[in-house]
Amino acid sequence: MRAAVTYEPGRMEVRDVSPPAPGSGEVLLETQVVGICGSDVHLFLGDHPYSRFPGVQGHEFSAVVAGLGTGDTGALKVGDLVAVEPLRSCGRCLACRRGHPNCCRELAVMGAQIDGALAEQIVAPAASCYPVGDLPADIAALVEPASIGLQTVSRGGVQAGDQVVVLGTGPIGQTATLAATDRGARVLAVDILPNRLAIAAELGAEITVNSAESSAADAVHDWAGPDGPAIVIDATGLPSLIQLAVEIVAHSGTVVIVGITTQQVSLPVTEFTRKELNLLGSRNNAGLFGESVELISRHRERAARMISHRFGFADVAEAVQLAADHPDEAAKVLVSIGAAG
Repeated sequence: MRAAVTYEPGRMEVRDVSPPAPGSGEVLLETQVVGICGSDVHLFLGDHPYSRFPGVQGHEFSAVVAGLGTGDTGALKVGDLVAVEPLRSCGRCLACRRGHPNCCRELAVMGAQIDGALAEQIVAPAASCYPVGDLPADIAALVEPASIGLQTVSRGGVQAGDQVVVLGTGPIGQTATLAATDRGARVLAVDILPNRLAIAAELGAEITVNSAESSAADAVHDWAGPDGPAIVIDATGLPSLIQLAVEIVAHSGTVVIVGITTQQVSLPVTEFTRKELNLLGSRNNAGLFGESVELISRHRERAARMISHRFGFADVAEAVQLAADHPDEAAKVLVSIGAAG
């Protein structure tokens, strides 16, 4: 079978590799569609903490069940189209024991620490495979990034009627917007890229603000009033925007940080006590993958708006390079591998 192997920073080639075989509790999958995300770009370029060479990337994907291993494979059947949760947690550490396998101390993620879905066939635990019914394979590939947005909304405790500010409208900010509005919240979205803001509006944001052209703080004040928004979600990782989040969030409010950076941020300690502020991190998803399937199923037409580019498997390196070179144009880049793609 063929797999796209990243041999060194910036060099990915589709090569023949040995086919996998499912073990106990596992299923054999034929990969259909794989989404390229920001982490994939940095893994490809070699500047991600989890970059490894050679390796096979891909953690956002849909697949068809092609074979069942021994042991318990649940209700899965050959021919089922599934979205696959890419997380492998230890089940033993404190985080796992407390119901947070998404931040397991020894977490392994397909496409990062272990080989991923940019291959014609892969194996995965049956328990990680979620049938998606009549969802098209390309839309089913959006379930995984949607689960990350859903986790941020869950961490923030977003409820109907809440005013929520989303800082950064890349794919994760977009899925957070979709998840928040699905709960009945009102969303103001902030970015500097007009195309991303347009997508956020289609996903339910009632106000979009281009912070390169006007003050985001002023826009939030005009929208939320003197109280400020109940929840601010940072999907950028930029220290300046995390500082803005603490500044604009309401007293007793919650700031959820899902953006990733190695930079440090300086915050006034008095804001934590003065506002009795909740400052939370968010990583992957904790038990929300099935809910994410339902979210994308309910909003499949809106979710499709996130897709900006499509490539065939032979052009996968070009797909990743496009995402790296043109983040202003590349919202969600998809690579079709199987016939259903």
